[in-house]
Amino acid sequence: MTTNYWEIGLKSFNAGDPATIGIQKIWDAMAPPASLSLLATNVGSLWADTYWAVTKMDKDRLALDIQAAIGMKPADSQKAAAYAFSSWYGLLVRGNLGDNGTIPKDDPVTSSPDVVVNGKAPLTVSQLIKQWNVYIYDPEPGLKNNTYGRAQSIGIEVPIKKPRLRMYYSDAGFAPPRTSWVKMFTFNGDKETSPLETLQGAKPVHPGERAASSESFAFTPPGSGHFCLISCAGSEFFDNNPSNDGGNWNTQEWVHYNGAAGWHNVDVPQSNSPTLKYYNEDGRPEHYSFEAHCRNLPEGSRVALVSESKRLQHRIMGGLRSTSQAYHLVTAEGEVPPTFVGELEVRFETPDGGNLPPGSSIDVRKFWHLAPGHPHYLQAVDQLGDTRALAEGRPVRIAMGNFTFVGPDE
Repeated sequence: MTTNYWEIGLKSFNAGDPATIGIQKIWDAMAPPASLSLLATNVGSLWADTYWAVTKMDKDRLALDIQAAIGMKPADSQKAAAYAFSSWYGLLVRGNLGDNGTIPKDDPVTSSPDVVVNGKAPLTVSQLIKQWNVYIYDPEPGLKNNTYGRAQSIGIEVPIKKPRLRMYYSDAGFAPPRTSWVKMFTFNGDKETSPLETLQGAKPVHPGERAASSESFAFTPPGSGHFCLISCAGSEFFDNNPSNDGGNWNTQEWVHYNGAAGWHNVDVPQSNSPTLKYYNEDGRPEHYSFEAHCRNLPEGSRVALVSESKRLQHRIMGGLRSTSQAYHLVTAEGEVPPTFVGELEVRFETPDGGNLPPGSSIDVRKFWHLAPGHPHYLQAVDQLGDTRALAEGRPVRIAMGNFTFVGPDE
């Protein structure tokens, strides 16, 4: 009979043992040849709050705990810890439809199908789970909208008994900083979290099971603008209460490394010149670029990206005179001053002067360019795995989120 190492780890966790004691108990139960990677994965998942370092799991701390608890070599401990945190274990909130839990998340990271807005009509847990790959975004301006989140238990091999969800919104943009988020409450206005339930009801979320918030959150859009919606799943193993720690690096790292958080940045434009807010949170100038990936626009349409501010040394602008193919790329870039908040205007004209037609989209993406010598250059190279750029001394760029404007459903 195979020993259930997950159960041993869970029993230790529930007894209130520190992670180092859990490491010892699991390791002692493992028959040779024991798997250091399995040990690290088990401990990193159950004691996730111990290893969460504001924006991502701390593999160095896990490696040190393995060394201290069972005397493993530093190189072996580091390898096992890196393996443990290369995938998400626990409640996964997808960043996009193809998100399978790889860490860091693959871009785009702000196109989560697990954030659902359904206007005045409430949805059941059953509806939300059975339509797993359908995301509804139909907010009614000025009204309380029913808003939900979804998550799936992946990797972790024990039931999650306290699954819960928090939700926030902010002005539309590219991974806006935590300080700009507005906390949402359940529809009756008195709770900051909603339980996550499965098709079987209010029971633990078992390995592999899908779940959805049993209570809707109230999203009341102020005015008629566009907004980002953020969903954060938590459990007894990982609280996932976002920190206010800021900075460009922390913001993008949290988005890419937090598998239990998702963003919904998809909307039908309400005018031919919607704006998206963007930030430079740091106290130094930074170089940004923007891309508009235009698909299925009517022939003869025009698209431009424009950002104008007295604080910008040069206006950021780029565009096409007209489109004649199924896909076009529009780009704009420039230097942004320190601690800057700006607006990127997405201007588009269709031949009939109307809105985007059904089946068309403009996916606007922001990138942060880091040259050799930048304080975060080596971290960026490591995150991207672009060792060739390091060897050649080339700049790299980090994705800072996207926002997609789409035509209405037919």
